[in-house]
Amino acid sequence: MRNDAQDKFRQINRMVEIFAPLIQALDAKNPRILDMGAGKGYLDFALYDYLSGLGQACEIIGVEMRPQLVADGNEHARASGFSGLRFEPGTILDFDARGADAVIALHACDTATDDAIYQGIQAGAGLIAVAPCCHKQIRRQMEAGRPDANLDFLLRHGTFLEKQAEMVTDGLRALLLEANGYRTKVFEFVSDAHTPKNNLIVAQKGGAGSRQAALDRIVAVKAMFGIEKHYLETLLAP
Repeated sequence: MRNDAQDKFRQINRMVEIFAPLIQALDAKNPRILDMGAGKGYLDFALYDYLSGLGQACEIIGVEMRPQLVADGNEHARASGFSGLRFEPGTILDFDARGADAVIALHACDTATDDAIYQGIQAGAGLIAVAPCCHKQIRRQMEAGRPDANLDFLLRHGTFLEKQAEMVTDGLRALLLEANGYRTKVFEFVSDAHTPKNNLIVAQKGGAGSRQAALDRIVAVKAMFGIEKHYLETLLAP
């Protein structure tokens, strides 16, 4: 690893530590894992190598819209002898995610994280795990909307508004996952010394609470913060 890549190295290692037991717990002998917005595929190579070392068969597909990164990833996978790892070109929403056992995304920007969550829900994936990056869609609505006046002491400060927008965005994502049959956890997967975008949303299918209770809570949160609609809601609308 290069000296200037140590932060990325720690993030990837920590994600592998978290994802590996969750993937092994899936009801699938050869789980199909989709990495949405794979980039250079660092996470995919590390995860595949680690699972293979544990004797866990798996199929990992990195979905990436930049053709050169897809070509490079496939070349490195062949050179590494990773027969179950491949990269395919395309956008997150256009990719056929049917049959996915797990959908993951590391720092897919803004609503691309929602695209990945939506694909996981539509596929009925047993595991959806995303580390969001950027939260512009909800922040713009909070700035233009009419939040509860009691929140003014926070939202009138730009730095607090930004942090609130991040928490509200991801909190609504968790509620929308719960409304669709997933139990969720949101936590810091690595120190913010390595990345300020250090929250991870992990959703496992089954065992969720009341769908109506989650939907009612979503309505209340949107009213509180002056939000018209979360982008993920639009994707999930019948």
